Amino acid sequence: MLRTIEKITYRNGFLLNGQRAEKEKIEEIFEGRRVAALSVWEQYEQQKQKFMLVKLTPEQYKNACRDIARALGV
Repeated sequence: MLRTIEKITYRNGFLLNGQRAEKEKIEEIFEGRRVAALSVWEQYEQQKQKFMLVKLTPEQYKNACRDIARALGV
């Protein structure tokens, strides 16, 4: 999963790492994080689909999904 060192807060305006920031700059960071999160989710769903094609017991499928999530850092 995407890990950034940028800390975004809001207190009477946006702050980026403790400094005032324009909304446009914050939107760019949020959009990047959103895209990264969707990418991870899509990878998770694709891997789950592969396991659905294999005949697994419900317990094996559940464990496989947990392994996928752990590998992707979800």
